[in-house]
Amino acid sequence: MKFYRALHPRPAVIIGSGNFKEGEVNLMACSWITPISVEPPTIGFACADKHYTRELIDKHQAFSVILTEDYGLIFKVGSTKGRETDKIKAFNIKIKPSPNLNLPLLEEGMAMFECKVRERLLVGDHLFYVGEVLYWEAKDFEEEGFKEFWKLPLHRSGKSFVFCAKQVFIAE
Repeated sequence: MKFYRALHPRPAVIIGSGNFKEGEVNLMACSWITPISVEPPTIGFACADKHYTRELIDKHQAFSVILTEDYGLIFKVGSTKGRETDKIKAFNIKIKPSPNLNLPLLEEGMAMFECKVRERLLVGDHLFYVGEVLYWEAKDFEEEGFKEFWKLPLHRSGKSFVFCAKQVFIAE
């Protein structure tokens, strides 16, 4: 058994890398991701050293984080090697450049973040990237999060995704 599966399900996101204007972009699925700090706003995620995403992030020192309700797309970009396949063309993905660093963002997404790498830490067989959020946008978002939070896919394992069923409140 894999120990980390005890920490699942987890939010499933897409990590974007490369440079939109240079035509060098890649998307990968990720569930090992977390906010790190409020000020400065930072996000961290783990990436296997062998991934093409890692090469592009190291080259451009930036990454995007994309939340989408399209779990099929998350699975496709996570199960295809970017070094061998142009995922944007293969899956007809509509992307746009981020405002500051020309990172790939989806034209339609629940939320998207543009991050500049602040730190890179080798931890075992993965690299942990910490990125400062330079820009972010979210649709149907309020103080406590997404209005329709149940649309956010959570990765359970492999091809398995789950969704939140209800919201509960703690009584005072």
